[in-house]
Amino acid sequence: MTRPTLAEGDNDNSDVRLLQRMLRDLNYLTDPPDGDFGPVTAAALANFQEQHMVGDERGVCGVNTWAALAAQFGDLDGLRSEESIEEYVSDTYEDVVLSDKEPHEQLETVAAAANEQLAAAGVPYVPFRFGDAEGNWATFSWWDWEVTIDEVKFRAAGDENDPVYKPVYNMDTPYHEARHAEQWWLVARVLAGAYGMDGPSIHEKTWLPLTIANLAADDPVYEANAEATAALTWYEHKMGLVTVQSGVDPSNEADAAGAGGAVQRQVDENDWGGPAAGRHLLRLGHGNPGEIRYLQELLVYRGFQPGEPDSDFGPLTEEAVRAFQRSRGLTDDGIVGKLTWEALLP
Repeated sequence: MTRPTLAEGDNDNSDVRLLQRMLRDLNYLTDPPDGDFGPVTAAALANFQEQHMVGDERGVCGVNTWAALAAQFGDLDGLRSEESIEEYVSDTYEDVVLSDKEPHEQLETVAAAANEQLAAAGVPYVPFRFGDAEGNWATFSWWDWEVTIDEVKFRAAGDENDPVYKPVYNMDTPYHEARHAEQWWLVARVLAGAYGMDGPSIHEKTWLPLTIANLAADDPVYEANAEATAALTWYEHKMGLVTVQSGVDPSNEADAAGAGGAVQRQVDENDWGGPAAGRHLLRLGHGNPGEIRYLQELLVYRGFQPGEPDSDFGPLTEEAVRAFQRSRGLTDDGIVGKLTWEALLP
């Protein structure tokens, strides 16, 4: 995907928000992503460009800057994209953070949401299960093609009486591991395209299951672009084929951790303060009925037509939200987040 050139003054922009997330993941920016390209974002970007010797005008995010960021993060689409992260959080937030569902039910929600994003990126289905995560919160075993999650840690994170309590961990850690699956899938496809390997050869080289290797061989990546280069670099680090300099964060963790960390920040943005304190993300088919009815009443109050308030976020409500967002200069995605609530509330 070709991304646009961005510069100071580009506001309410999803690509700016993605750029800000990436600069924040790399510790060049501390402010939360807001989609507005102001002087703070420009200074952070210029700092990144200077340190990485990027051949774009300082403070302007052009093709060379996007390529440099791709080298740090791999695929800028897929599970690293803002759209994927927002949808994943929307699909899991209520069941994991707000509900009292049993851990196995929460895990089913997380697994379904993560696989929805993996499928959108073309990645084969990945099972999620409780088991021995080798001392980790969760781990992706590429040789088994599955994510294993420590049930004790999962339960502790969801128990408000436990000192470890932080339910967001039960959302972002599985997403982090799902990102590893996406990385391995791209590696296998690059080996198929750039190196002409068939399924058995990919299986022997990477230890990926033969079924996954055969699927990758049928979907090769031939173009030696930034994403493919980043995938191979990640693979070489993972397999110990190259030495990582002391003090340098290997790209395998920088990439996947960036995805998981972005989930945490998206959840933090759901746990709002200010005028929208106590409100939650609402979208088509999802949300608390009482809160949806209040949304519908606010839309009517503001002169928009969601239909008769019925506590159901259906197509009419979505279209009314989009119309309201356009009237306020907001992104008309039909999702009621912090900015939309703040604009709606009296």
